[in-house]
Amino acid sequence: MLGTRTWAESLNATVCGNGSRWMVLGHGFGTDQTSWAPQLPGLLRDGRRILRYDLAGATALTQAAFHAERHRNLFGFAEDLLMLARELGVTDAVYVGHSLGAMVGMLAANAQPGLFSRIIAIGASARYVDDPDDGYVGGLGRGEAEAMLAGMSSNYVAWANGFARAAVGTQGAGFGASEFTDCLLALRPDIALGLLRATLLSDHREDVRRLGTALYVIAADPDPVVPAPAARWLAEQGRARRLLWIDAHGHFPHMTQPERVAEALGECLRDPDDA
Repeated sequence: MLGTRTWAESLNATVCGNGSRWMVLGHGFGTDQTSWAPQLPGLLRDGRRILRYDLAGATALTQAAFHAERHRNLFGFAEDLLMLARELGVTDAVYVGHSLGAMVGMLAANAQPGLFSRIIAIGASARYVDDPDDGYVGGLGRGEAEAMLAGMSSNYVAWANGFARAAVGTQGAGFGASEFTDCLLALRPDIALGLLRATLLSDHREDVRRLGTALYVIAADPDPVVPAPAARWLAEQGRARRLLWIDAHGHFPHMTQPERVAEALGECLRDPDDA
């Protein structure tokens, strides 16, 4: 699959810091590893060795790593993460993931116990589509999700503009709807459609229930992508040690309200291992 390229090269991995404790940062849909820039200074002060990478297909540099069949669901992205971690010798790491990146980390943790000591999930959901049979609230009806994907397929530019305005919420710290639109338009439309389909139509509730790694959930209030009931479900069913609400309107609080998220991250990281 990779030819002569390493996983680190294929996923544009970067490592900063010279500490002995690993931390892995996983980004969400429509962004890349640069989305963590506002959080890096504070995290590096804790003496960590921080690995960032780009999801397959998320940037021009990682397009070649995207394969429609392998990445038809989030398990393919989790396998990528496992291979990257193995190549770099990552173990017993703190994993911080945003949105779909958080779920990728949970799937990887289930597949390889001991890879992560704790997972901090920001703006994450186990399922984005409502399930009327058991009362689960994901935020979208099945028809709404299918209509979103159809609109994306028929007019990607128009979809990107509309989705960015809805998802970002309140602009802050130099990141708003305009910047997110630019991020979306930088994606190859067919890859973007595959990424979003793999996310929107997934149901990882059983995987969350199986999670054996310490979980911390950070949720924006309100988040137009992940409603409060979905965030609470994730925290309850994943037996989270903390559910922290951020007073921020939008799906990207780590970028629009970095100080508030940094404070929440600090609380999660200071929590004793035996809590």
